[in-house]
Amino acid sequence: MVVQYSVRCAANGSKPEPNHFGDVMSHRETSCMLPDVFKNPVQRIMLMANGNLQRVLSAYYNLPVSVEVVYNAPEPCDKPGMPVRYSRDINLVCNRRVVCSAQSTVELLTCKAVDLVVRQGVGIGQLFRYMNVLPMFRLLEAHLSDDDASFDRLYELRSEDVACVICERFPDGMLDPDFCSYPPGTLV
Repeated sequence: MVVQYSVRCAANGSKPEPNHFGDVMSHRETSCMLPDVFKNPVQRIMLMANGNLQRVLSAYYNLPVSVEVVYNAPEPCDKPGMPVRYSRDINLVCNRRVVCSAQSTVELLTCKAVDLVVRQGVGIGQLFRYMNVLPMFRLLEAHLSDDDASFDRLYELRSEDVACVICERFPDGMLDPDFCSYPPGTLV
């Protein structure tokens, strides 16, 4: 099943707030509604996580979650200049289990962002936090598997310096709170 959904968080039913961290930037009320097909409340939280999924997963499992970089490289460019584009493939790992895999395209839109990544060695995954920027979040698609309990989402994070399009896949079983209690291959 494919569900396309773009969410805007609104405060007190008034005009829409910017697409970023509505609970931090809104007045007293935030509403980010997903279609009813997403029945699991934890699943909805993960689908709406906007740049803080690693922290959300760590809190959910009450275990450390680390980033395993599978691939991270600049894309070939015919002409120098802006933007500088990176392709990135990572896994979020908890107790040796992959709880999310992500493929992304990251565009560095300004010299400031390029300098941070290329010259100063700031990790692409930490750019927004390092620049102290709240990115705009836009959920583009969310998918539920017809075969098992896996799901995925496609979303965009954007600031004036960086633009990311990210596809994240959540494996079957990861919504079970005990999914990471035992490393793979452990007999219980």
